[in-house]
Amino acid sequence: MTPTRGGDSGSLDPDPASVERIRQVLIRAVERHCPPALAAHREDLVQMALVRLLERPGAGEGTNPRGASYLWRVAYTVVIDEIRRFRRQQRQAEQASGGERVTPGPEARSELLACLDALQDRRRTAVILHLQGFKTGEVASALGWTEKQAENLVYRGLADLRACLGGGER
Repeated sequence: MTPTRGGDSGSLDPDPASVERIRQVLIRAVERHCPPALAAHREDLVQMALVRLLERPGAGEGTNPRGASYLWRVAYTVVIDEIRRFRRQQRQAEQASGGERVTPGPEARSELLACLDALQDRRRTAVILHLQGFKTGEVASALGWTEKQAENLVYRGLADLRACLGGGER
């Protein structure tokens, strides 16, 4: 299950079969470690794990960095980081509401999804990554944009999202 490495660059060979094998291992690992509360985000977690693998092509310190056990560790780390981020957001929401737990209903979720769908493609992509916790530099590198482009698309996309949701006033 180890993809070939290209030349001296230390990067993954872009062979689609190798990438798909890695993706399948990551899918199994995320499914195994993902709690039910994050089940709807499994595909996002797989994508985050793939991004991490691409960000650190030379990791592994003398071992085969693309072996199945390494991929499982990456997937596990992504899931744990997402659980921590999720819990941190819950704590912040509780603090903001004076300790009272606020959970948006299905109407709010569907309204948010409808507003996200209404955004222009590039803005929607930038906003979704931003809402998942990516910084503008990470958005830029993941999508091949300049940091300024990513910053503008996130800023304008969030403004459009606020306007669609009624400016946050209810």
